Amino acid sequence: MAEVMPTVALYGTMQAPARPRILRAGPLAAEFEEGALRAVRWHGVEILRGIAYLVRDTGWGTLPATLSEMTVEEGADGFRVSHEGRVEAGGQAYVYQASIRGTADGRLEFEATGAALTDVQTCRTGFVVLHPLDGVAGRPVAILHADGSREEGRFPALVSPGQPIFSIRGLSHEPVPGVRADCVFEGDVFEMEDQRNWTDASFKTYVRPLSLPTPYTIPAGTRVEQAVRLSLSGAPPREIGKLPAQAVEDGIRVTIGEGLAAAAMPPVGLGIDPRRLPEQLAVLDLARTAGAGLLVGRYDPLTADGGTLRAFAELAEGTGADLLLELPLPCRRSLDAELGEAARAIEAARLPVAGLTVAPAAYLKSYQPQGPWPEVPSFAELYRAARRVFPGLAIGGGVHAFFTELNRARPPVEGCDYVSVTTSPLVHAADERSIRESLEALPAVMETARSFCGGVPLRVGPSAIGMRDNPYGQGPVANPDNGRVPMARMDPRQRGLFGAGWYLGYAAALARQGTASVALGALAGEFGFAYSRTDYPQPWFDADPAAQVYPAYHVLRALSRAVGAPLLDVTVEGAGNGLVAFGWRGAAGAELWLANLMPDPVRIDVAGPGLERAGVRIMDAARFAETCRDPLWMDGEVEIRPLRGLELPACAVARMVQPARQRT
Repeated sequence: MAEVMPTVALYGTMQAPARPRILRAGPLAAEFEEGALRAVRWHGVEILRGIAYLVRDTGWGTLPATLSEMTVEEGADGFRVSHEGRVEAGGQAYVYQASIRGTADGRLEFEATGAALTDVQTCRTGFVVLHPLDGVAGRPVAILHADGSREEGRFPALVSPGQPIFSIRGLSHEPVPGVRADCVFEGDVFEMEDQRNWTDASFKTYVRPLSLPTPYTIPAGTRVEQAVRLSLSGAPPREIGKLPAQAVEDGIRVTIGEGLAAAAMPPVGLGIDPRRLPEQLAVLDLARTAGAGLLVGRYDPLTADGGTLRAFAELAEGTGADLLLELPLPCRRSLDAELGEAARAIEAARLPVAGLTVAPAAYLKSYQPQGPWPEVPSFAELYRAARRVFPGLAIGGGVHAFFTELNRARPPVEGCDYVSVTTSPLVHAADERSIRESLEALPAVMETARSFCGGVPLRVGPSAIGMRDNPYGQGPVANPDNGRVPMARMDPRQRGLFGAGWYLGYAAALARQGTASVALGALAGEFGFAYSRTDYPQPWFDADPAAQVYPAYHVLRALSRAVGAPLLDVTVEGAGNGLVAFGWRGAAGAELWLANLMPDPVRIDVAGPGLERAGVRIMDAARFAETCRDPLWMDGEVEIRPLRGLELPACAVARMVQPARQRT
């Protein structure tokens, strides 16, 4: 049997994750990672989520920079970092020199001077600055505009479909009482977008307004100078934030309340990937074992044929699951003609359809709220035509792309029976921290959707870590080296323990928000839960003949079996977004699942009524091979153990059940 590399078990790739270096200057702290700053804190309070200097290509992908001449100096009163970066792609070259300075009196400066060695085609080159959500969303902000005027505004509470603030030279706010943060942007006109649209947990202030044409050219020989300057003052009543290392050292407390949460577990299912139909049909038995009661598949009349729908029918029949069909309409002929043609194809394939989600195919691409928008029939016309052609069938509204596109093209909900939307955390960044932070944004995403969908049920998915569509470019980015690549279709974390924990957190966040259903990934392929050999390498899995499933399969199976169960009232203290805790009360008693999304072990105390001890089974790197060879592994024998001081290894997932004598 093949030996498992630790990085493959954790992240599905042989590439180790980057580790930040903590920079400190008195009460000022920041994490330096791959040329960028993250988690800028003052007296423990997170002020900025990140500052990065980057070059984006013509499809909005972030081009990697080769860093050199790195120097880091630290003293009691300050730190200084300098480095050079070089970006090369497609015969183009851009270089820059960066300097970072931080002082104990609360000053942080990040300066960069760049030069185009050739003509550079780009959609953005320069600084992006991220504000976190906690203490920011819905709070006042003082704005200094590029023309020198000043305005009192607010960070949006609900997710803004467009830019909430334009023409920015400076932003001032109070993240907590007693602390003031003043941030100044130099070198160009900046503006802000609400990154919760893409489930990033941040507000992003970036260079170059989107109203200007993109892509644009930086002519060879052009010098580009920019800077971000942050001034901090005051202090909170107490140190309220923790560095990741402190969270690990101090421990985490998980508390199960005596009552139950208001929500119950929604139906949890799978997407059908039309590009991987043979692989999914080959593991149909594993789909049945997973017990998913819902399938969501897309039928594109322009690219698919009857074989696609027949495969959908086989998957639906083989699993016994309800099928929701996404139908992106070309809108090139009359709606009745296009819908009628689809109806005949569905009937010929004997495809049982529980719901039909319709939207113009043009809306698979993204448009700014101010337009221009494609000339297609309105949502209302589309829904009326769908009801004529498919009488008695549930008609779904919304879009087949991401929440961003739904937020910008809000459907008239009185014409549909449910609204559908999906997400991916890879649009802007692909490191583990950014992916786990995406879970923070989901409550605001759902609250915003409810604000314009009213009481119409919200169905989410199929969602995965990887991107099945790219509304912002030609298509998802290739990832032949199993790297951490933004906008990639194939993301290796799908196969690792980290992916299992992220899916648990994703379903937990949506279930608590009362989502009508959640569809995750696909049965096999890039978004798969079951292993199948494909045309891209899968470290360890391709070498082990007994491999059957990825760790996330066990999470899917547990969620599927818990459908309808009331959710436990669970709270987590001391972990930020690094620990997922989600549970329900089934026929056999309470069941709690924990996932450590951090790269280090954590110590956990679990407290609840009558919960001094519990049966525990842990899926971690040491047991990775066993869990991937046995689809029923998490149903195995549990170890009865105390719930104080429970250590959860890096990226581990734990299942906890009450011993029979403690159940009520």
